[in-house]
Amino acid sequence: MKQALLSLLLVPGAALALPPEAKAPQISLPRLQSTYKEALTVKADFVQEVYQATLARTKTSTGGVYLKKPNLFRWDVLEPEKSLTVSDGRKLRYFTPNAGVQGKGQVIVRPVRDLTRQPLYRILMGSSSLKAEFHVEKTERVNGIVAGEKETRLTLLPRKDAHWREIDEITLTVDAKYLISEINILHSSGNKTRIRLQNQTLGSKLPPKLFQFSAPQGAEVIHQ
Repeated sequence: MKQALLSLLLVPGAALALPPEAKAPQISLPRLQSTYKEALTVKADFVQEVYQATLARTKTSTGGVYLKKPNLFRWDVLEPEKSLTVSDGRKLRYFTPNAGVQGKGQVIVRPVRDLTRQPLYRILMGSSSLKAEFHVEKTERVNGIVAGEKETRLTLLPRKDAHWREIDEITLTVDAKYLISEINILHSSGNKTRIRLQNQTLGSKLPPKLFQFSAPQGAEVIHQ
């Protein structure tokens, strides 16, 4: 479970391909990156599916994601089991309420660099130079989540770059406002992650307490 969180790393059929005659518009990768790089904050609801190749099973979770520059992050899983990942800019903490030796919760503390290496974080923070780090393999026009709206799906293959050495392919679905509505990640291990973002807002005010976390009394705390 914690490895799935580390991958930050979704719902089938969220975007349906249109007939071949529907030509996909060209999406500017620099503009897509700048959309998120210039935003102080990002807030969205998510649906995530993680396919684990070794177990041949898929886990689905829903919740909210919040980002604020620099290096503030909150990944709040609400269903099916609550868990929380929070970065205060210095440390990254993973809290599982029902884990731990006494069942009073477990907190794993890691360096914030573990977060800044993750694909979802780098893309939504605008810290990944998409044009320099990816080659556009395919562009498709697809139906959006909202009836009547069209979106563009980009299949990206990573160039030889240390940030993506465990990633084989990333697919981004982008709407007309240059907001990413869906991210698909194919890992070299065979694992797959799909994240659908809904109710997404950029630049909204986020309270500081979202990025603060103190371990509950009795919780097991592990530093890694």
